[in-house]
Amino acid sequence: MEVAVTGGLGFIGRHTVELLSSGGHSVRVLDDLSRAAPGGAPEGARVVRVDVRDLDGVREALEGVDAVIHLAALTDVRESAERPLLYHEVNSTGTLNVLRASVEAGVSRVVYASSAAVYGEPETLPIREDHPTRPTSIYGATKLSGEAYCRAAHGTYGLSVVVLRYFNVYGPGQNVHYAGVIAKFAERISKGLPLVIYGDGRQTRDFIHVRDVARANLVALEAPVDFGVFNVATGREVSVLELSRVMQEAAGVEVGVEFGPPIPGDIRRSVGDPSKIEELGFRAETPLEEGIKDLISPGGPENW
Repeated sequence: MEVAVTGGLGFIGRHTVELLSSGGHSVRVLDDLSRAAPGGAPEGARVVRVDVRDLDGVREALEGVDAVIHLAALTDVRESAERPLLYHEVNSTGTLNVLRASVEAGVSRVVYASSAAVYGEPETLPIREDHPTRPTSIYGATKLSGEAYCRAAHGTYGLSVVVLRYFNVYGPGQNVHYAGVIAKFAERISKGLPLVIYGDGRQTRDFIHVRDVARANLVALEAPVDFGVFNVATGREVSVLELSRVMQEAAGVEVGVEFGPPIPGDIRRSVGDPSKIEELGFRAETPLEEGIKDLISPGGPENW
């Protein structure tokens, strides 16, 4: 199968491309190189430099492609508040461009990388796919608008689309400047600095390893649905305080913790219900402790 991966040089993209290549797929990477992860292009992948805001460029890049995994996006919640129009252009309009170009190129399936940010503050836990979507960030709003375009592209043009709502992804290759708490903790541990926790640290998240997310992307390519929305989560709720303990133990150091003011709009608790995607045969396989050990050796992180 000829698979195009937008954002294929990013954090999740590189892992997805490597897994596709090892599985015998022909891979075409579409990336504007603006926020590429370290390491260059994955072996065996053809790289096309294109911005998803360029409809003509995307259309040309998708010629002859069987399926698309659409990962290209801006993902920093704080940055989205500062640059909302940019986030709209890349995440919302960019997704519409990928969908439109996919229809015109005769693509059979699009896998869209969405986010748990679309849910906003949860009313019930664990969060199921039928939970109300009320994003509290510009980033979450742009991902939800992308979902709306996916549903409309399916309804209007018959395009087969699978939407994956990633929870908190971590793992090797993550850019600390646009990453979540694990990469930032790892950086501070490597420098011997105390970990900074905003709020009381009892806020919770569902941390899922990037290798599991890459597998979920491949499962979605073959999912026996014409349109579907699925959480990509572990189902384990972990507090930031517990995370700080796990990471210091894995590193074999004790750097301590400092507390800062709560982040406005920060969600208090979050954990996903993965039962729907498990019906497709996917289950997260990497326990948090094991995933952290892969990142951190005594004395500091090996890679991130």
